[in-house]
Amino acid sequence: MLLGLLAGVITERESSYALILCVVLFGIVSLAVLGDRAFPWALVVVSVAPWYPFVAESAEPPIVRQKVLCAAIAAAPLAPWLWSLGIGGRRTRPSRWALLMGILFAGLAFLIYNTLGSVSALIESGIVGYLFIGVTFLCARRFGRADGWPAAAFGGLVVLLLLGVEAYRQSPSIRVGYFTGYPITYGALVVGLLPLALLFAYRHSRLLAAGLAAASAVLLIFSESRSSWVAVAVVVILVVILQTRVGNFKMLGALATVLGIVAALILGTSSLHHIVEEKLAAKVATTSSVTHREWSYGYALETIDKAPLFGAGAPGYSAKEAANKTSIGAIDNGYLSISVDMGLVGLFAALIPIAVALRTLGRCLRFGRTPALELALALGVIGMAIVTIFYDSFYWAQIDLLLAAMGGILSTRIAGITRGESDLLEYRLTRVGGGRRAVRPAAGGGPRSPQLVGSEGS
Repeated sequence: MLLGLLAGVITERESSYALILCVVLFGIVSLAVLGDRAFPWALVVVSVAPWYPFVAESAEPPIVRQKVLCAAIAAAPLAPWLWSLGIGGRRTRPSRWALLMGILFAGLAFLIYNTLGSVSALIESGIVGYLFIGVTFLCARRFGRADGWPAAAFGGLVVLLLLGVEAYRQSPSIRVGYFTGYPITYGALVVGLLPLALLFAYRHSRLLAAGLAAASAVLLIFSESRSSWVAVAVVVILVVILQTRVGNFKMLGALATVLGIVAALILGTSSLHHIVEEKLAAKVATTSSVTHREWSYGYALETIDKAPLFGAGAPGYSAKEAANKTSIGAIDNGYLSISVDMGLVGLFAALIPIAVALRTLGRCLRFGRTPALELALALGVIGMAIVTIFYDSFYWAQIDLLLAAMGGILSTRIAGITRGESDLLEYRLTRVGGGRRAVRPAAGGGPRSPQLVGSEGS
């Protein structure tokens, strides 16, 4: 009631604030209703919102002010986190590694400020997005349950697909995805959200999951983002390896069915077949994008060698240099561009969420376990990491938010990926005084509370 009264008074005096106040009130109510689920929904909404011109022929500035966009980027992880601090206790134990990560990103923020010379210069979506890799990762550790992620990812992916359909309807001859900034950004977001969205759809209907996968494949083709196609291929291969490791042939059969549907769509639709054939043709090796990528590698490695630790000390330096030296204002490799701009220290900071995802997949392979939620989160991170090999992803805040949030949540759940209780009797055979004794977990004690159950031969 007090908020409503205050909003009415302010709106009466300055009507232009009415929309802002409505957004704030809606956000407060949403936090109260969604609880911990507000975190994934806030991140996904900010990531898939059309901040850029809907249809374009090249990357253009956002249609909103940088201050507004940066405020949305900051609010997405921080507002649910602050709300959660106010209504409940800590969900995770303090971690010395999390503290060190916070210090690392704080030091990088100071380095960027010292290089650019003013706070106003920091208010750029690329800079804020990069710095919020650390902030979002640490905020995500508070929301380890992650129950809301599949539904939020499904909703976000549906929005991306609908926006893509509308963009194609308005201009069929132009690549889909400029409303996210660039078609490759669109492809990275689709690849990042797809595993979680498919998990949500599969739990409700196999037909829905197949339709979602087919629609995503079609829009990825219309985005003409070859890096996203490569990312999808790598994710599919990882799924096949993991499901084969655990003997889940039912899931492999479902995956083969979806791949068959997608192949039939490509071969049976002239527009899709033409795009795929054109993008995979032999003449691609001579296109400007490929030759620019070759130049990027040589320039980046030479520049990194001159300043390996902290680089130029400011995100965006490599893009400006590329624009001055070529017709394309980017280094077509996110890991090289961030190394040029922020050195190997900055690269190490950006790789933390990807390292967590790789460790998660390693534990899945080691223990022969495929927990659905953890696997979907890890595959989403890996998909976006593959795109980064061909694209300066770290300077697109939407990708940064999803990458960091999924990695932060995985960091609190990775220890739970262990052998199943059916494997523990065999796994915990130990030698005691020359004999072997089988050990199994105590009732309710979990794998870390074993009881001696008998010696070999007894």
